[in-house]
Amino acid sequence: MQTTASLVGFLAAAIPTLSAMRRAAISVAKLADTARQETPSTMAAIRLTSLEISDLTYELRDLSQEITDGVSKSAQAVQAANAGIRQIGSLARERTMSMIEERANLPDISLQPVFAGAAQKTSHAVGRATRTFMNIISKRETSLENEDASALDSLQV
Repeated sequence: MQTTASLVGFLAAAIPTLSAMRRAAISVAKLADTARQETPSTMAAIRLTSLEISDLTYELRDLSQEITDGVSKSAQAVQAANAGIRQIGSLARERTMSMIEERANLPDISLQPVFAGAAQKTSHAVGRATRTFMNIISKRETSLENEDASALDSLQV
């Protein structure tokens, strides 16, 4: 009887454990079923994502190469422009120096007659302008005097 009592005690203690194991087995079965259903679509999405990442990587590599080429060509253009500017500067310096040397080797020419003629013409123009201005003023004064006289005549009548 003692064995029977032990067996009954053991079975009473084992029932909640067996029930918990049953629930765990059902959960594992559901999880396995869900995994079996979702795994193919998830794997397909992962494959598609990896292909997109691969395409993006190639596009980024191509874009990087284009940017590198553009920067290289820009640097070459800047270097060519710099060389051109230096050549133009050198040529301008050489021509300026040769013109200065040419002018230095020219015989001395007196500029006094040129300045004297210009001064005489300027003086003549200023004199003519002064006379014209004085004539305008004197005509105005004469017309103002005539207006004053006619105004007085009309008042006396």
